[in-house]
Amino acid sequence: MIMIVAVLVLGACATSSPQGSGNMVDEEHLRSALRKQFDMPKDSLRVEIGPPVPGMLVFYAYDLKDSRVGVTGVFDGEVRTDFDVTLPLVLRALGYGEREVDPMVVAGAVGKLEGNPGTPFLTQFAIDQSGNPAVMTLPRLVSVEGQQVVEYWNKTSRTPPWRSRVFRKADGSFEVRHDNPAR
Repeated sequence: MIMIVAVLVLGACATSSPQGSGNMVDEEHLRSALRKQFDMPKDSLRVEIGPPVPGMLVFYAYDLKDSRVGVTGVFDGEVRTDFDVTLPLVLRALGYGEREVDPMVVAGAVGKLEGNPGTPFLTQFAIDQSGNPAVMTLPRLVSVEGQQVVEYWNKTSRTPPWRSRVFRKADGSFEVRHDNPAR
């Protein structure tokens, strides 16, 4: 069982790019791409990787020496930072709407991207300490308009918590709807 876990972890950290470009999708290649594309410093570059998504890394990268320098996105052999591009890439890679997907993975990945970076509430401790436990819940499946959708709570350092719901539309596209019933 330990060997299987190790294979899964390694598989999430170093895979080939789905475009077949031969680019490796791992933190080392991501760091290299960030330094080239965004002129981010090697010595003070920090990278936070989101939950495992097949064929890509969801990330937030920032400069420890300059808090104004940060980028959130997806690395699939290329750095992609536009939410309208990254959302469908991540959800298609997860098979969202086609098969059952762990709400924690959806919330962790989409939540990080939507807040640029977002900090989704993934533990009860986070809700108890920084949220409203009377209203907020851990990521879960809920029924909305006859559809099963992932619902989770998110926040950024600049905005109070909000609720997000991830929909897969009939045409195969995706939508994230926001509201704040806690106010």
